Amino acid sequence: MTDRVRVLELVVSSELGGGPAHVRDLVATLPKEEFEVTVAGPGGGPFVDVYRRLGVDFVEVPADRLSLVALLRLIRLGRDRRIQVIHSHGKGAGLYGRLAACWLSAAAIHTFHGIHYRGYGPLYLWGERLLARHSYAVIHVSDSQAQEAARLGLAPGGRSLVIPNGTDLAAVHAAAEREPVSRTALGLTEEALVLGTVARFDRIKALDVLLRAFARVLERLPQSRLLIIGDGPEGVGLRTLAGSLAPLDRVVFAGSIPRAARCLPAMDVYVSASRREGLPLAMLEAMACGLAVVATRVPGHVDAVEDGVTGVLVPPDAPEVLGDAVVALLRDGERRRALGRAGRERVERCFALGPMVRRVAGLYREAARFPRGHVRPSRV
Repeated sequence: MTDRVRVLELVVSSELGGGPAHVRDLVATLPKEEFEVTVAGPGGGPFVDVYRRLGVDFVEVPADRLSLVALLRLIRLGRDRRIQVIHSHGKGAGLYGRLAACWLSAAAIHTFHGIHYRGYGPLYLWGERLLARHSYAVIHVSDSQAQEAARLGLAPGGRSLVIPNGTDLAAVHAAAEREPVSRTALGLTEEALVLGTVARFDRIKALDVLLRAFARVLERLPQSRLLIIGDGPEGVGLRTLAGSLAPLDRVVFAGSIPRAARCLPAMDVYVSASRREGLPLAMLEAMACGLAVVATRVPGHVDAVEDGVTGVLVPPDAPEVLGDAVVALLRDGERRRALGRAGRERVERCFALGPMVRRVAGLYREAARFPRGHVRPSRV
């Protein structure tokens, strides 16, 4: 099998999150007889073992920090394994992956899992524009993200394409239906009205807004509870804020839970308050399980949630509006079920894993043949 395409997937984290999960789905589904895949990135997270259980080598490269050592390690790895395609995910990975690909004369592909540039200054956008022009392809995971990228100059002609995120529907349904985590195990009562979310504890996810919205929900529906699955750098501040807004037993911080889809049956409404997104896998999984969704009207969300049809859209950073939308759904079980059914059908129709992997595989084939060429949309 010496003629297999040799691909390096470079991630910026091995912790639980959408980017590493996206790579997991790719390496699990790409045809083994055609692609030889290595994954590299920071070690220490649970996805290291996930990748290895899938039969894929994981090599530790600190792509989450600025380091000449990281770049040199990546170049050496690419040279030793004769890598043909470097596919990067995340800011640091995108920098190292494309520099290493240039040095190795490999094809560089970068996926934006959301465009988060506020607070980084104009130098970041300038650098991304330069890197995009020297990439074989830049993938956007949703149409709305691609439109935003075009406005920012991050979608150079002939090098950009949209490949929507896909979710492994069979795995999601198996986790939710065969191995559900009970409400009791999560510290919830059976009679509670539960709104929940799965998110990294990062400012971009606006969990502070969700907590303020929940305080409004709680005033009107005392039997409501908020379930938050995840962890991250803002954990201490969010727990402090929660304690100042609601009694301690009303907000459940469940921590990071592998295969979080197992917890979705414990929720009545799924909420995403993010300030920016690409196309969140956690929300797609919630919709695939038939949960009604309330989400902010930001890129990524608007591709999956059709307001009033597959969910409810609200402005970002508007806790009062978010809270009122959640209350309305918690009070109307029939509408929740109707939105949930429509959302599930939309995910099954538009965001299944198979089409995404087939398009990425086609892109790898072309990139390996024409590493310095342009994307050929008709071929992928």
